Formats: sequence, structure tokens, C-alpha cells
Amino acid sequence: MNAAARLAASAAVSAAVFGLLLSLLRSLGAGVSAADVFSGVRSAMPAFVCAYVACQFVQALSRAQRARILLCASLGADRTPGLFRTTLVTLVRGACADMFPARLGELSYVAMLSRGCAVPAADGLSSLSIGLLFDFLALLAVLAVAVPAAAQGLSLLGSAILLAGVCAVGTAGIFAVLPAAAAWRWERIPLFRLRPAAAALRLAREVAAAVVAARRGRVAAPAMALSVAVRAAKYAGLWCLFAAVTRPLWPELSRAPVPAVLVALVAAEGAASLPVPTFLSFGAYEAGGLAALTALGFPAADSLVAMTAMHLASQIVDYTLGGAAFLVFLWSSPCAPAAEPAPTGGRRRRCRGDAARLALALAALAAALAFDAWQLRAAKKRGRLSPPPPGAETTATDAEADERDAALAAFGGKIVWTSNRAGSHDLWILDGPGAAPRRLTDSGFTDAYPRFSPDGSRIAFSRSREPWVSQRDFERWDTWVLDLETGEERLVATNACQACWCDDGAAVAFVRAGGTVLAKAGVDAPGEETILRSGEAPLGAGVLVTLPDFAHGRFLVTLRGARRATALFDPASRTIEELAGGCQMVWRAPGARNDTRVAWIDHPGRMKNAIRVGDAAAGRGAAATTLLDAADPWSHEYFPRFDSEGRFLVFGASAGGHEQDSEDYEIFLLDTDAPDSAPVRLTFHGGNDGWPDLWRNPERAAGASGAAGAKGAAGASGAAGAKGAKGAAGAAGASGAAGQGTQGTEATEGTETKGRPES
Repeated sequence: MNAAARLAASAAVSAAVFGLLLSLLRSLGAGVSAADVFSGVRSAMPAFVCAYVACQFVQALSRAQRARILLCASLGADRTPGLFRTTLVTLVRGACADMFPARLGELSYVAMLSRGCAVPAADGLSSLSIGLLFDFLALLAVLAVAVPAAAQGLSLLGSAILLAGVCAVGTAGIFAVLPAAAAWRWERIPLFRLRPAAAALRLAREVAAAVVAARRGRVAAPAMALSVAVRAAKYAGLWCLFAAVTRPLWPELSRAPVPAVLVALVAAEGAASLPVPTFLSFGAYEAGGLAALTALGFPAADSLVAMTAMHLASQIVDYTLGGAAFLVFLWSSPCAPAAEPAPTGGRRRRCRGDAARLALALAALAAALAFDAWQLRAAKKRGRLSPPPPGAETTATDAEADERDAALAAFGGKIVWTSNRAGSHDLWILDGPGAAPRRLTDSGFTDAYPRFSPDGSRIAFSRSREPWVSQRDFERWDTWVLDLETGEERLVATNACQACWCDDGAAVAFVRAGGTVLAKAGVDAPGEETILRSGEAPLGAGVLVTLPDFAHGRFLVTLRGARRATALFDPASRTIEELAGGCQMVWRAPGARNDTRVAWIDHPGRMKNAIRVGDAAAGRGAAATTLLDAADPWSHEYFPRFDSEGRFLVFGASAGGHEQDSEDYEIFLLDTDAPDSAPVRLTFHGGNDGWPDLWRNPERAAGASGAAGAKGAAGASGAAGAKGAKGAAGAAGASGAAGQGTQGTEATEGTETKGRPES
């Protein structure tokens, strides 16, 4: 059978094994797709993948040193290859081991030593055989550790006994039977006088001689120690790769105890070593791991997908390392010694060649470091894998408490936000001066992105589908609505996050599928509608839509992926217009008719961020001004939201940290009608507070503003009263009692930005 036929046959066997596994899972009601596998590979945590790569290098170095010890016992030190070239051979062997059934790819080790290092095939076979025997002995030690741990009740005693039998037979066969058999006079049998049989007999005797030399060299102790190091590095690396794949997508598997993972890895490796002609061991490897994980009580579908994703990721790394090692091995192959001394010109050419090789190696190192930096940045962009600490409450000074109460009295509304101060992220509310923050939800999951309905009676929010999901993850969320009067929570849309109200409160819009879809669903009436989809007009391929904000019949969105901008989407004309850079663009006065002003977070600022304002009607070319770049220490602004008329701004700010769901953000309130006022701090807690929203009852706000204006003794209250008068004058009598009308806000727009130039 030629190579192409063998490849096709092994691929067919792998496909058949996978088909059997998938049909079994479907019969149990579990669905698995190739997209799940590739998602697992794509989401693998780079830090753990790098740890796997490091473990592979440690394993290769240990194997190479063990091979050198065994070769030195039979060949002598002068004919034993150096550690560098032996390590290259070992890396290639690791890539080729699964290319043929029963790990016949291991023979690449013998071929490379023979052709590239002048090591006789007999010595290569001897060191390979003894090394494999010591690998089995080290594996027996691993099982001896796993058996007492019981791996959640799964018994490995039978496997350990079987492996012990294999080790006993292998030891006797290599060190006793093979030398004795080789010494027998096989030439008396006519068959062994034929050339092929005679060559095989000669090779067997040479291997036996090398084995005897290794036995007499007393290398068993160092070889065994290195074999234990090989196994430790191997399974440490595989555990890292298992964690890299499972932690982002399968948290239940990621929390599996180390003995359980070890059992699954040993079972997978054992199945891959069976003489089943699978393609690169795919199918057999997964079957072994699946059997162990399901026996330990883990979900079958998740176990199969995770093992397949881990196997695919390991093959990518191993073949990359093996291919690179093979190229370096060919490139650095030693030349035959020259019969005469090389002339001076030849020495200069060798120096130039060495310089070129050094430059190439440095360039490769620089590229590798750049790739690692990019991977670490990508890992950071995926967000935290575990909840942040809840922090502790801090005490506001008397002056801070008075300032907060005065600001809340002037505001006259309520503010909601998400906070992890009670452990998990829940919704909290402040609904008046003197009131303490009150907890609204207690689900044990992550509640985020709260938004008041237009009438203030309900809150739309996102709830994670698992106890902890990073807010950088746009997939594992559902959209809920909380009724503030009854406390009832109702599921509105699944696989949906970052909801905003639309259609006058009759529906909510949200993003799903990682931001590739913008859709909306009715709150009281069922039914969903897709508004935007990545890859379709007007979005381009690879463009993600996040953080929608609806008002005036149009959406403000933050674009990510292939395009990075803040933009205006008009559903009527099906057009998207980029307005600025930055993120988190919101309407400045969502309840004011024909008010096209917008605000967003952008750079630069004192602590990187500042709140910018502009006019959506003017397009991207319009000049943006800085509404707020707060003073230290709370100057990293985020999460801006305005009340319906655009007077009050609520936002979060940290002392420099950025991560939205773990840094110590505090919530602040600013009256934009008072251009010289500073933001007022509302929360005093070391936990994470974020994504605030506000709602203001116009009638209550007017009364609260008037009451605050009468308190001349309090400086902050006096400022609130003065600001109300100024807003009324600017509005030419419109909304005079409250000083909050759209015209009044417009009259003070130039003044409010004049005192806050860009940093």
C-alpha cells in the first residue's frame, strides 16, 4: 500500500471513530459541532499554551540527555552527538510519533541519528528501545500516584497491573531474552543464510551488543531519573493545555482535580498507542479521554469537544516545533572535514556565513518575542477568568456625605449600577439623599449593563449564563427585565447582552453572537427581529457591534473587530456613519426632541480617558470638545450616561486602572448646568462599581431643585440653586422652575466646555 492509500485509510478510520462517538452522543441528546472544537482552539489561553511549549522543550531536553547517556554507553563519548543536535532529533521524533499506527513514527529518531549524526542504526534502536521501556516504568510511577488518589472513584488498579506486566516483560525481553537469543547460532537454519534474513540477524546482534553495553555502563539510575522528568514535563504540559482550552469555555471541566485530568490524559495516550490506523491518533485519543472523563462524571459532549480541541492544539504546537527543529537540523548538519586547511578567503566566507546565521536566529527570536507579546495582549483582552475580590467599604467624610446628599437632592431621581460589593456582581440602587445603596438582585450570577425604562418603572439588564463571565465576553449572557415595584425578574432574550430600551419602552435591543448581531425583542409581547448582522450591509465582514444606545429613532454603537469607531446607525435608511473614535457613545439628551448631541469616552485625558461631546448631525469631521476630564485621583472616566434632558451626567471613574469589571471604579454625578462644579462622588467602596444609569422624574426633580436652592447655608446646595436660576435665564423662561430644559442646556453648552480644555 502506497503512502497516499495509507493516509486515506487512516483518515477514514479516524472519521469512522469520530462518527461513532458523535452518534453515541446524539443518542444521549448531546449535540457537538466542529465549530465548538475550533472555538475551543481559538479561545485557548495564550499563557497556558506558552507553558505547554516550555514543558515540551523541557521534555525534549530530558529525552535528548537520556538518549546521549544510553548512546555514550554503547558508542563512547567521542561518537555521541551533542545535546543540541540530539534535542532537535527528539523534537522531530515527537512530531512524527503519531504519523503511523502503534507509534511507528518513533523510528524517525533512528533514521535522523543515522543519516545526520553518523550513529549506527543498531545503537539508535537500542537507545530507543531502552528509552521506551523507561518511559513505561515512569508511567507506572505516575499511575502509582493516581491510583491512591482514586480520581473521584475511578479505579486504575487494573491498568496499573497490566502496565506492570508490560514493564516486566519488556525488561526481561530487552535485557535478558534479546542478548541470549542473539547469541544463539541462527545460521544453522537455512532461512538465515539468505541475504535479507542474514541482514536482519546481523542488526539484531548489533542491537543486542548495544543493549549489553548500556547495561554494563550502569546508566539505569540516571536514565530512570530523566524518564521521570520526561513524564513530569509531559503531563504538566498537557495539563496546562487542558486548562488553556477548558477555562474559557468549559469551567466545569477546568475545575476537575489534577488526578482526574491525569487519568484522562493517560487514558487518551493509551488509546492513541493502540495499533489502530487512525490519522495522527485523532479519534482514538479522544475516545480514551472521553471514556475516562465521562466515567468520572463530567458531561460527555463537553469532554469530547474539549479533548478534541486540546488534541488539535497540541498537534499544532508539536508539528510546529518538530518542523522548525527539522529545518534547523538540516541547516546545521555538520559537513565532512576538509582534507586540507581552508584558505583565508574560505575562513572569511565562513565568518560571513556565521554572521548571517546569527542574524537570522536573532530575527527569529525577535519575531517569537513579538508573537508572545501579541498573544499576551490577546489574553488580557479576554478578561478575567475568575471573579475579582469584593473589596471593603470605605467611610465618607462629613463633607463628602453632605456634598453627596446635596447633589442627590438637586438631582431628584434614582441611580442604578452593578457592584460586586456583596460577592457576585448584582444591581444596586440609590434613590434619594440620605439613602444607603440598596441591593436589587441576588442571583449568584453576574448582573451588569442595567438600563432604566423610559418611565423608570423597570430595568433591563444582562445576566451571565455562568456564575462568572468577564464583561469582555459578549456571548454567555441573557437579557432580563426587573420590575422595580414588584421585584419580579423576567427573561426576555437568551444569548443577549448590553440591552437598551427602544420603541418607547415596548422593546429592548441587544447584541448577541459575540457582537456579530444587533437584534431587538418585545418586552411584553413575544417576537424578535434582527437589526444588524456582521458581514451583511451596511456592516462589513468581521465588524462587531457593541454597547447600543437608542434615541430619536437611531442607534449609537461602538464598532470593534475589523472597524474601530463610534458610529450612528439609522434603521430607516440602513446606513452607518462613523462619528468618532473611542467607545461607549451615548445620546446627550435622549428625551429631548431633535437633540443630536452625543458624548463618548476617548483619549487623551489626565488618566488616559476623558468624556468628549459633539454633534451627530455634523458627522465625523465636526470638532469635539471635552466635557469632563476630572481631577486626580479619580480621573479614568468610563460608563457615561445622561438623564433624558441632558442636564445630569452619571459615570464611573477609577484611579487609573481600566478593567471594567474588576478595577475599583466609583460612581460620580455631575450637574452639567453648573460649569464650575466638580463631579460628586456617590459610592465609597473598594469593590468594582460600574455601568451606572439614571432616571429623573421631572415633577419630583423640580421640587427637589427648588428645595435645594432654598438651602443657602450649604455651599453645594446654594450652587445647585444658582445653577437652576442660570439655566432658567438661559432658556428664556422654558422650564424655569427646574432649569433643565433643552434650550437652557444649549445656552450653557459653550460655557460648560470652556472651563475644561483637553489635556
